[in-house]
Amino acid sequence: MAEKKPARTKKARGAGRDRQERPRGRARSAPAAGRSAADAANAWRQRVSRDAAATIDTLMAHVQSVAEEQLGRHGAFPAFLVTARKDGEYELDTLDPGETAGLAPEAVLAALRALAVERRDELVCAGVAFPATLPDRQAQEAVVVETEHREGAALTVVQPYRVKGAERTVGFGDAVAEPAGRWLWA
Repeated sequence: MAEKKPARTKKARGAGRDRQERPRGRARSAPAAGRSAADAANAWRQRVSRDAAATIDTLMAHVQSVAEEQLGRHGAFPAFLVTARKDGEYELDTLDPGETAGLAPEAVLAALRALAVERRDELVCAGVAFPATLPDRQAQEAVVVETEHREGAALTVVQPYRVKGAERTVGFGDAVAEPAGRWLWA
């Protein structure tokens, strides 16, 4: 016959288990503050397929590569367009510097968006990238990308950077993605 143990109240059972799970003198760990910010920055991934997320990630890697190369050579970069075609190829487009010399920055961005709209039937994703200064971060320089995927994900991604030394090495900070209005497949 099984040995019978004396009955314990729920409270006593829970208190004993709590003591066994936690080392003495340590508080329960609270969720890290950064997790919620990271979860919010990646919430868009829940609304698209894995293929769409991978395409956006690859497009962003191309944007970062182009910006890094231009910053390393010239210390700055012009606005540009990166597109992902249905055949899996990625393309980089810029406007002729002669055409953009007298244009306001918003007009340059509008021209790049219009170029993507002309090609949208052959595209799955596009991103217009441009330099910006972040006033809320003590004039930190950043790459801003307005990207949209055919599946409906429209994001504005902001990635701060610093150019260091005479060699112009580029260091990127953490990117932040926020939902944006659709401009390509609206």
